[in-house]
Amino acid sequence: MSRLLGIDLGSVRVGLAVTDPNRIIASPFKVLNFISSKELVKEITDICRNMDVAEVVIGLPLREDGTEGPGCKNARELASLLKDTQGIKAELWDERYSSRIAESYMREMGIKQEKSRKYLDSVAASLILENYMKYRDKKQ
Repeated sequence: MSRLLGIDLGSVRVGLAVTDPNRIIASPFKVLNFISSKELVKEITDICRNMDVAEVVIGLPLREDGTEGPGCKNARELASLLKDTQGIKAELWDERYSSRIAESYMREMGIKQEKSRKYLDSVAASLILENYMKYRDKKQ
């Protein structure tokens, strides 16, 4: 079985998380600096090829009431670019509260706020990926 890649897309940083090959555990992977959509697609495509990733799960930043927030357009655009130009299966997944929960986890672990900024986006991406996997497991 191949891996899943989770993405927490931001305007400055992009958090990535990856599953193990059996898709049991989602782990924070890395944080990229957002330069351009073109560069991001190239980087994600390289990761997918090098790590045997079959599917990408992109966080969709919905508002509390479930309506689309301003970042949803960027998430949809990234999903389309990955599908249309690279043939990578890309799913959008509700990411509400993922960054807040990630901050809370890191605080509980005793990671100082200064250091947590470095990892926050990849931890949020792992939460998005975990929630997606739980939903898929229930569905099957």
